[in-house]
Amino acid sequence: MSSKFGLFRFLSIVNLLIAGFFVLMMLLALLFMVALSPVLIFMLLTGAVVIHSVLSISLQQSLRDSSRPLKTNTPGGIRIMGFMAIFYAVLLISNGFVGLSHMDEMLTEVLKQMPKSQPVPTIKDLRGMMTGLIIFLLIHALGVLVNCALSFTFLKYWQINTGRTKDSDSE
Repeated sequence: MSSKFGLFRFLSIVNLLIAGFFVLMMLLALLFMVALSPVLIFMLLTGAVVIHSVLSISLQQSLRDSSRPLKTNTPGGIRIMGFMAIFYAVLLISNGFVGLSHMDEMLTEVLKQMPKSQPVPTIKDLRGMMTGLIIFLLIHALGVLVNCALSFTFLKYWQINTGRTKDSDSE
């Protein structure tokens, strides 16, 4: 259990940092956006990863120290935010595979939209940058999925150890 718990702890912290950075960047992007709805929807999903990570850290503290009880709404929050985080990860994975399979068409469109006054990078440089970014996002998405699976597992373990069931959480 200690290696799983260590991985759970590591992924919760890393996902909190990465998703928190993405939320901050999206908040800054909102200042310059004309159409807000696409950014707001993705920011909501990314915020779910942040909230899930915070709740997971709270669960970890409760598991390590039984004198630190969980709040009554934390188990439900872990489940709800966990499913939203899974949806976020599935979106990242599907978009990542689509981006990798249609890289040339995507780069051609990027080059068409670049200002003429700006120096144009080579296709090789753009391909390397975009491939690296997509691979990073795929790894992040896999980390979110594993973290959600571990949080559900440890939440069930916590419920068994404390004698709480799903029904008694809502009371």
